[in-house]
Amino acid sequence: MKAELVILGVLHRGNCHPYEIKRRLTNAMIECYTDIDVGTLYYAIRQLAQGGLIEPVSREQVARGGARTVYRITAQGKQRFQELLHGQFEEEGSVADTLYGAMLFLHLADPLRLEPLLRAKIERQTRLIEELDTIRVQMAPVLSTGGRHIVDHLDQQRRLDRKWLKAVLADVSAGRIADVADPAGLGRE
Repeated sequence: MKAELVILGVLHRGNCHPYEIKRRLTNAMIECYTDIDVGTLYYAIRQLAQGGLIEPVSREQVARGGARTVYRITAQGKQRFQELLHGQFEEEGSVADTLYGAMLFLHLADPLRLEPLLRAKIERQTRLIEELDTIRVQMAPVLSTGGRHIVDHLDQQRRLDRKWLKAVLADVSAGRIADVADPAGLGRE
């Protein structure tokens, strides 16, 4: 998961300064389910600004005498965000590694692009379950108790991921995707 995706996603909801972006991501507990280090966001924000994906819109005075820059996403940034967001649904890997961060911005995805991507992920999970069944039969004579538990856990995880993906697909197909009721509340302490 790229910091670029989550920064652009936060700015889709409105203009923010870097500390506000960090606070919103921290409040969403993003570090619990992605590999993004919130501490590296300031560097990523500078890179996005240099690349023309975000731009400063104002400077706010801070109580301690400093100033902070408020950014907004550009048209180029919105296009890049869409590429990154849909790209997460194309990524191979576990559901947790590829989709958890992207799910924060599901309401910004194009349902027509998303449906086939979700179907492909469901099909992949089905194939992985079938492959594991074959491995389980082949390896049964040589699997230790610990090995059997690992295979059982992998099977349960893949089945749970497939079930979860089907639920996401059902919501996308039925048009039941929405942002939080109060996006401004995401930044409250």
